[in-house]
Parts: sequence; structure tokens; C-alpha cells
Amino acid sequence: MKEVIKNTLLGIVVFVVGFAIILVLTRSGIEAELTYYAAIAYALLYLASVISVCTAVILRKITQLKK
Repeated sequence: MKEVIKNTLLGIVVFVVGFAIILVLTRSGIEAELTYYAAIAYALLYLASVISVCTAVILRKITQLKK
């Protein structure tokens, strides 16, 4: 159960940090074109958080199998 919580927190941290970076970059006078780019960045950010959680799970399973 601890691993599930750690993996979930890892995904949340990746998402929040990326979200903060995107907000800082798109803060100034946003144009219509930039909103599309921001939406793409949000989607990529969500994907990155999912991939980081999956990678953490896979690496932990591999290290457990090697022991």
C-alpha cells in the first residue's frame, strides 16, 4: 500500500511542478494561439505524470524480481 501512495504522490508532484512552470510561462497577455499551446502543454504534462508513475512501478517490480 505504501508503494501505491508513493507512486501517486510522484505523479502529483510531477503534475504540480509542470503546471506551475506552464502557468508562469503563459501568465503574460495570452493570445488565442497561446491557449492552444497551453492546452497541448497540459496534455503532455498529464502524460508525463502518468509515465513517471508507471516507470516507478516497473522499476520497483524489476528490482524486487532481481532480489
